Amino acid sequence: MVKSLRFCCSRCDAQFGDEPQAHACPHCSGPLALEGQPVTFTLEAIANRPANLWRYAEALPAFDEPISLGETVTPLVPFEIGGSQLLAKCEFNCPTGSYKDRGAALLMSHLVQRGITTVVEDSSGNAGAAMAAYAARAGIDITIFCPASAAAGKLVQIQTYGATLRRIDGPRPRATEALLDHVQATGATYASHLWHPLFVEGVKTMAFEIAEQLDWDPPDVVLCPVGAGSILLGLHLGFDQLRQAGIVARVPRLVAVQAASNAALQRAFAAGAEGVEPGETKPTLAEGIALPAPARDREVLAGLRETGGTVVAVEEEQILAGVARLGRCGLFVEPTSAVIWNGFEQLREDGYVAAGETVVAVLSGNGLKAAQLLADRSS
Repeated sequence: MVKSLRFCCSRCDAQFGDEPQAHACPHCSGPLALEGQPVTFTLEAIANRPANLWRYAEALPAFDEPISLGETVTPLVPFEIGGSQLLAKCEFNCPTGSYKDRGAALLMSHLVQRGITTVVEDSSGNAGAAMAAYAARAGIDITIFCPASAAAGKLVQIQTYGATLRRIDGPRPRATEALLDHVQATGATYASHLWHPLFVEGVKTMAFEIAEQLDWDPPDVVLCPVGAGSILLGLHLGFDQLRQAGIVARVPRLVAVQAASNAALQRAFAAGAEGVEPGETKPTLAEGIALPAPARDREVLAGLRETGGTVVAVEEEQILAGVARLGRCGLFVEPTSAVIWNGFEQLREDGYVAAGETVVAVLSGNGLKAAQLLADRSS
């Protein structure tokens, strides 16, 4: 049996063991963090390992039965925006078509380790698909609460993996409310990609891959779509752990790109606030980032400020234009990913990115997930 994990509250520092617990701190309702997972691998040790997420095993929790669907290292593909060259981190190459597979692999491995056989999750689509796929692989029964308006392709994915799908009318927060009512009534285990620290532990491998792909010389800037902030948190954690281990010299400036219709994080960042005041969730093409506020809002804001990062917001017409422009670069992404195009244009116009700086843009999800929506918009 592998060593038990220890958790602490990121707000009040309360300590917890590996026993079953609520999805948040019972004392202050803050999100939990995982203790003591430093980077201990050497570059020589990983050089000849298979090109997958588990090549960084020494920096991840150990499991008797890691749950895997063959998560390969996703490519860095050069492309141009207005004459500036960027590198696309193509997370749509993950097994279920989004970066959420990184977190799902770690979280499901943890649940199997603890003997959990039935869980619930809420999602706008991609996390639900990833969790459903890895639950199927793990032999765990899972019920996913999703907005009824979520992209049809994602809902089909969830059901194809054998999960029970609960379609909830109304905006994205209604799915969470329905799930929490269900948890209150049944005592079900809430395996939340928004709250569970094992999910962020999986996402941090994206930072490891980017650093390794650039010969351990980190990019100057990484921009990513942000709703809950899982990508940004994983990048911050991963690059910072590499820095603490002496493997890289610095952490990139991290940029959050939001949909202008759901930009509570941008407002909080501009105001210098420590937390995010939840806003109204409004319809947007970028449904994957349509949230009132990140569950880990303080950590997201801290990560932005500690790295010299910033937040930009993209209007709806620019999101759709981003899909088309990325498509002409040979990159077919869902609208949530496409916010990076205009997001970078804003950074360049503001002088935030200097000529010659290395910029990585995270493309978080496959365009096929939103194919019907995109077809309807182009007809």
